[in-house]
Amino acid sequence: MLRINRNTSALTVSLLFGLLSTTSCGFDDGYDKEDTGDDNVKVAFRMAFVNDNTRAVNDGWGEYDPTDPGDAYENAINADQLQIKVCDKDGNIIGDVQDVRVIEKQITGTWENAGALLKKANKIMVFANCGTANVTQDNISSLAFRVDQTKQYIPMWGVTTLTKDLVVGKQNNLGTIDLLRSLAKVKVKMADGMKARGYALGSITFNNYNTEGFTLPLTYNTSKNTKEILFSSSLNAKPSWSQSVTMTNTTTDEESIMLYIPEYDNKTAAADKKASVTLNLKCDGMDDGTYTLQFCNYVDGVADPSTLYNIQRNHYYEYTVNKDDRLNVTLKVLKWNKRTHSVIIM
Repeated sequence: MLRINRNTSALTVSLLFGLLSTTSCGFDDGYDKEDTGDDNVKVAFRMAFVNDNTRAVNDGWGEYDPTDPGDAYENAINADQLQIKVCDKDGNIIGDVQDVRVIEKQITGTWENAGALLKKANKIMVFANCGTANVTQDNISSLAFRVDQTKQYIPMWGVTTLTKDLVVGKQNNLGTIDLLRSLAKVKVKMADGMKARGYALGSITFNNYNTEGFTLPLTYNTSKNTKEILFSSSLNAKPSWSQSVTMTNTTTDEESIMLYIPEYDNKTAAADKKASVTLNLKCDGMDDGTYTLQFCNYVDGVADPSTLYNIQRNHYYEYTVNKDDRLNVTLKVLKWNKRTHSVIIM
């Protein structure tokens, strides 16, 4: 559902997919009323976050039940930075939805003076937290952000293809439009029981990353809906390399630390520019070694550098470290969702 947080002037999305599903509940009564504008088209829809396969269906999926509760920051939407565009079948913008409003559990708006363009309407795109500048056909492919601009809101985008023609003078129910976050989330955490044995996370540095990102995935104009975007073909990294950044917590969590970063083409990066995490581990207050965590598959706790991962939007990279006679590392690459995850078996 959507609700307005009146203290922060932001929209918060509760990820209750049973409620958001277009088959589980309809919109409020009264949205079929005639409009006085001869060429005006009204639309209404709900928003959710992508919670489905973002890779090919046969790439291997399993279930994972994390304890991480997520962060409200990950799901906040600025009501003043919400744009809705009508597009043709090729993803070209042909119309702007104006007078965008949040009414209870849905978003509504009006495409004014649709006229002859109505026949070309094929897709609806939603832009959230993408700044106040108007999105146009001339700038859509180059929309970008700096990571320091995302401290409060993460840029998001979504698309849906119309299943029936838009009707002039009536409210058109578009169902649910899923949003894709433009950042990736990286987390390093200690395994259960390590804190009780005296271990603690020392300094953690993220090496080689982009300071800027493109708002849209590479296949934004050819995708029929957000859920169909494939992990393997949608990377749209904006080259803006930086050597390192210190990972710091905004909470008092002593057993894990997180970082939000733009996409990074790690597979094609030069050998000295591969993404990694430098971890300093402590035990009983003393240094217990410095370790490098790589973005690759781990077998029996050991990295396999031949299986490098790119860092991609809307994905959650979770390292779990455990120390016995040596450091054992597990890396799970997950679809990022506040309440539920499915693990990607790479």
